[in-house]
Amino acid sequence: MARGGFDVRQVFSHPAFLITLLLAVVGWFTAFVGQVILEAKYHSLNGKGSAVGVAWFGIFLQLFLIIGVFYTLATDSVAVHRFQLSLFLAIAVVFAVWGTNAGIYNETSFQLAMGAGWLILSVVDILWLLHFSADEDSFQVHMWNSGASTSFARGSGRRNTRNGSSNLGISGGMGSSGGGISYQNPYSGVGSKAGMSGMGGPAGLSVNDLHNAQDNNARSPTIGGASMMEGQGSQQDYILKAKALYSYSASPDDPNEISFTKGDILDIVDNSGKWWQARKSDGTKGIVPSNYLTILPS
Repeated sequence: MARGGFDVRQVFSHPAFLITLLLAVVGWFTAFVGQVILEAKYHSLNGKGSAVGVAWFGIFLQLFLIIGVFYTLATDSVAVHRFQLSLFLAIAVVFAVWGTNAGIYNETSFQLAMGAGWLILSVVDILWLLHFSADEDSFQVHMWNSGASTSFARGSGRRNTRNGSSNLGISGGMGSSGGGISYQNPYSGVGSKAGMSGMGGPAGLSVNDLHNAQDNNARSPTIGGASMMEGQGSQQDYILKAKALYSYSASPDDPNEISFTKGDILDIVDNSGKWWQARKSDGTKGIVPSNYLTILPS
């Protein structure tokens, strides 16, 4: 999956979106041609105003929605645009129902064509609205993605559901002696040091960092400041294994994420929450979206 680039292959690899996009294009052209003919016939009879009225706004709103959905899928930016798409799709459904009612109960072929086009658009709009407004773990999303070789990152609660992704600011005094705790964060790859010198000295720690520091201290007792485990290395136990159902490309904005391809087997360190801590076969560690994986039987 290409993040931040334009790749139409992502649309073609998802049957549900491909079929609904094709239906939307057919429905739009049918409704648009029907409205044009109806307007022309109306003016040929010296009619005043517009025979279609607000449906002209609706038809162009629908056009921008079709383009917007296609662009969102091709750039894998569902997480960024799905709220806006849901809002405008809800408005488009109203116009689609109105256009359907204005066309299908008439006898002329062009009015029936207009009504049929709007009926197709109303069905597609409702399906898209159900998908974009649903949570990533919902039944609608799982059904929608069935049979697809790729899936789109939705980012529901992205920053708040990852274990250890929120920082905890701690300030306080610990006597008059100065010192420091130095450790390595395995997911960011950057050593962090928490200073605790003086009264009221600030210390910026994350919850995950405190947890890691405690684990490291428990596993590696020190004598005179030197670790007894130094030079021996440590091996963390990986109990669960998971297989990737879809390919995933890590976000460049989050160094904790790791990329993987469909079919990869990952070692799962922690499977709590929507974002799991995992290790790839090459030793790379990081967080991965749980809905892209399936746990393998032990």
